[in-house]
Amino acid sequence: MTTPLPPVLLVTDSPDPSGVGRHMLSLGASAAAQGVDVRLAFPDHPAGIRLTTEATAMGLPAQAVRSDSWDNALAGAKIVHVHAGIGWEGHGLTRAAARQGAKVIRTEHLPWLLTDPAQIAQYADAGEDVDAVIAVSRDAAAGWRRALSGMNGPRLPVAAVPNGIAHHPIDRRDHVGATILCVGRFTTQKRHATLLTAFARLRRVHPEAMLELAGTGPLEPSLRRLARRLGVSDAVRFLGPRSDVPTLMANATLLVLASDFEGLPLVVLEAMAAGLPVVATRIGGTTEALGPEHPWLVPPRNSRALASALSDALQDPEHRRRVAARQQERLGRYFTADRMAADTIQIWRAAWQRRNNEGHMDRVRLGFIGAGGIAQRHFGVLETMTDVRVVAVADPDRRRAEDAAQRMGATAFDDHETMLAEAEIDAVYICVPPFAHGAAERACIARGLPFFVEKPLSLDLQLAEEIAAEVETAGLITAVGYHWRYLDTMDEARRHLENNPAHLIQGFWIDQTPPPEWWWREDRSGGQIVEQATHIIDSARFLAGDVIEAFGMDSRRDRADFPGLDVPTATAATLRFASGAIANLGATSLLRWNHRIGLHVFCDALALEITDHDLMVDIGQGRPVQHASGDPVWREDRDFIEAVMGRENRIRCPYAEALETHRVALAVTRSAQTGNLVKMEGLRADPQPIFRQASA
Repeated sequence: MTTPLPPVLLVTDSPDPSGVGRHMLSLGASAAAQGVDVRLAFPDHPAGIRLTTEATAMGLPAQAVRSDSWDNALAGAKIVHVHAGIGWEGHGLTRAAARQGAKVIRTEHLPWLLTDPAQIAQYADAGEDVDAVIAVSRDAAAGWRRALSGMNGPRLPVAAVPNGIAHHPIDRRDHVGATILCVGRFTTQKRHATLLTAFARLRRVHPEAMLELAGTGPLEPSLRRLARRLGVSDAVRFLGPRSDVPTLMANATLLVLASDFEGLPLVVLEAMAAGLPVVATRIGGTTEALGPEHPWLVPPRNSRALASALSDALQDPEHRRRVAARQQERLGRYFTADRMAADTIQIWRAAWQRRNNEGHMDRVRLGFIGAGGIAQRHFGVLETMTDVRVVAVADPDRRRAEDAAQRMGATAFDDHETMLAEAEIDAVYICVPPFAHGAAERACIARGLPFFVEKPLSLDLQLAEEIAAEVETAGLITAVGYHWRYLDTMDEARRHLENNPAHLIQGFWIDQTPPPEWWWREDRSGGQIVEQATHIIDSARFLAGDVIEAFGMDSRRDRADFPGLDVPTATAATLRFASGAIANLGATSLLRWNHRIGLHVFCDALALEITDHDLMVDIGQGRPVQHASGDPVWREDRDFIEAVMGRENRIRCPYAEALETHRVALAVTRSAQTGNLVKMEGLRADPQPIFRQASA
């Protein structure tokens, strides 16, 4: 059931909420346009009062709050979204909101910068009252996750919600001059000194260039002195704080930003919207905004490189126009205020949903989408858990839904939308055929519901990638049914490989053709590699790290007893791993029985044979076999339930990790279809460290 959101209070106590404040105004306006009751609160000083006035003019309820009146301002709030300009801000607001029983979200507008042990301890302490953390870029989110994972504090979900702005086109004249604009406070982070030094170098080849510095701050006097020492004071205009930045951008030739670090700078997004080309330092959030291929990104604190990039941009007007057009297109695709607000609303909704479920977390209420064979396997496991109850089952086969519901003491539904709208559910299992994925996952994301999904993720890679991004944005708990990762024999194999990595792997899925007719159709199942042998690919990744190249070949044989079968009946694949290991994979469905399913792994003076039942370890002294104990499906289900209940998250295959396996399976299929080698990107040379963490 989708729970309506209560009013959401956006609040900051930042002493100078310039960029933070503009972000809050943009988020508030877009969220209000999407039906959320949004209110804002700023500190009672000139900048905060100015933002309060602007918010009110936009039709957003807002107030400026004295430092001793925050408890009154927060009274009655159910969702409080704290915006922190830097990691040591906002702790008092967080505690005050939590004392009043509100759900607390924090947006961190800068990367993780805390180094003082006392400040880190203070953050960990305040984090006990936080329900979720938002970072304003994916790079910053990765840094916050690393920092929080090593902190003695709560395991907070960190979502990446890149900044966005409302795009209001402005008229720009065709510039023949050389006006360089920089907008930002005069602080060490912004590296105006590097910019002035670069500008002095630039003037040697572009004596017509002018530099406009909009903003104020504690370093302004020293920067004025530096401009005089460099002999460029007559070409540098200190404009002070400005409310007409769009006009400045309309009359500038370039925007420059020389920062050491940023979250995801709004001024860069505003320049992108204005069609103003940007020259900037190659740092996380800025690079994410402009794209890594942007031509004028330079290392921080390098005045020579910055001067060279400025010169290159100034001397080619046509190149500037092309870059500006690409910037505008990229902004419209990724960095709109409406997208930012929609992603943030998902996080508010997920937090509020957890609030409504907290009283029931001594028992998890599950809904099932799909009641076929794999769902029955999970039913058998979940029946043994006294703190779990399956309360709803949806399946288009009404008889199957009713049978499952009767078994589990649940309510049967014909479709998942009705089930999610009418049943009180804490988490969902999605057990549908490959072709049916997408709508169910997105329905869960929209309601902030954690979900367990059975492999494969989808037949459409783009759809799976979009769902993975939406899951990350919402900060949802997810798990995927690659249960081989939970075999105790797999743990033992990883121990053998920890200091003696895999070099050659042979994988097998030699089996019969499953009876469901949808499995026989490539447009329904994806074929044996995608639907079955994906377990072998995932296990190989779990043992040897990520795959960087895949080549596949397949063949098909008509079979009279399987009319309409069009999937390949035999596939051979070769994989190369980032670690240097290589693998051969063979699969066929021609037999009438299960012949061999497993992996053979070869290392230095070590051979392993792994199935889902046992492990053979050969070091040249016999071939002892260790039988798997326990039920890996029980283990994967239990880890999911524990995470949903708010306990330690030990899930070994969340959605994003399963997506990397799915990419490899689809790459093998695509290679077999095209005859081309498929190269993968963004990969790890070592196996993921999940096992080491779990067994520590």
